[in-house]
Amino acid sequence: MKKNLISIFLLFSCLSVFAQGIEFEHTSWAEAVKKAKALNKPIFVDVYTSWCGPCKVMATQVFTRPEVGAKYNQGFVNVKIDAEKGEGIALAKKYEVKSYPTYLFINPFDESLVDRAKSSIAAADFNDVGDKMLIKYSRKKEISLADLEAKYKSGSYDEAFSRAYIKRLKAEGKSTNVILQEYITKFVTNSPTSDQLYFIGLNFTKVADPKLYDYLIKNYKKIDAVLCKNDGVSAANLYNKLRDEVKGKIEEVLKHKGPIADTEINPLFADLNTIEIPERKDKKVLEYKIRLYTINADHTQLLDACRVYSTKFLLPADKTSTIGKEAIILDKNAALPILSVDSVSASRWCTSYADKLSKLSKDGQDQVLIDKLLEKAKALKK
Repeated sequence: MKKNLISIFLLFSCLSVFAQGIEFEHTSWAEAVKKAKALNKPIFVDVYTSWCGPCKVMATQVFTRPEVGAKYNQGFVNVKIDAEKGEGIALAKKYEVKSYPTYLFINPFDESLVDRAKSSIAAADFNDVGDKMLIKYSRKKEISLADLEAKYKSGSYDEAFSRAYIKRLKAEGKSTNVILQEYITKFVTNSPTSDQLYFIGLNFTKVADPKLYDYLIKNYKKIDAVLCKNDGVSAANLYNKLRDEVKGKIEEVLKHKGPIADTEINPLFADLNTIEIPERKDKKVLEYKIRLYTINADHTQLLDACRVYSTKFLLPADKTSTIGKEAIILDKNAALPILSVDSVSASRWCTSYADKLSKLSKDGQDQVLIDKLLEKAKALKK
């Protein structure tokens, strides 16, 4: 019985070791360098600040993951430095850190920079960054991108190679979209697996070709669900990138001179509704519609839209902090960040909509709405 208890205790002890995230050193920089030299490991440095939102997301959602801890605890000596305190000030200056979070990978023997990465990164991608840095540190010869491209062009490859090539392109900062679309065409059926959806969502980069754009919009809800299940940061990355794609397409249409047909822009509004988070879905589309009705000189629909916008998004007290701005989504599994009220900007928005309504209508009910908007604008100025 005693043996069994000891075995169970050891088992849980081992599980707790493997289940933890990144273990950061709580020591001086000199001691961290000394330890890294002794272990012949590169140093991973998370450069953060106390006010940085993405830094907090990485600290709570990515660094704590067991698979990330396994990679970085085995491969690196891990250090966190606040760029605005203590030794962190000099180190941030030495390695020319310009934004937060920045991830430095340092050779301990001469304290030279192996390479760096930035911003919030999904867990799977962050592990890929670790692999890349370990290869650079060890100076192992990596198969060249040209050789990968030659094999790809030969057409003689399987799904595993296609994925490896796409991940390499992404790691090198190159667009993956043409190759990702060909991956979908060649290996993904009408019933993609969760693993395939996760891979597609994780490796989409900024500029999409039309086929890939259509595929992502059509399958967005499925891809988003898989990403959220695995990693809220990866889901947020896809959301932000794809949302920018849709907004860019809408902006291009709104630049046209002369009337814009519903058939030209309504499908894009539907695309935005597909990917937009519930908290701001109606608001964003309505803002675009107000611009559309203004361009088309459609005073009837413009008046209705301004009434709705004022009533739903300007006058309610709980909407004041989001007047004229919106939170950046860093983790789709987390609650929306609470924004501070920008009283000057919010006051201007209320005054602007009061002015729009006064030009569009002399109706008594609209005058009541105008008075409420001006009253709120005045209160905000104070």
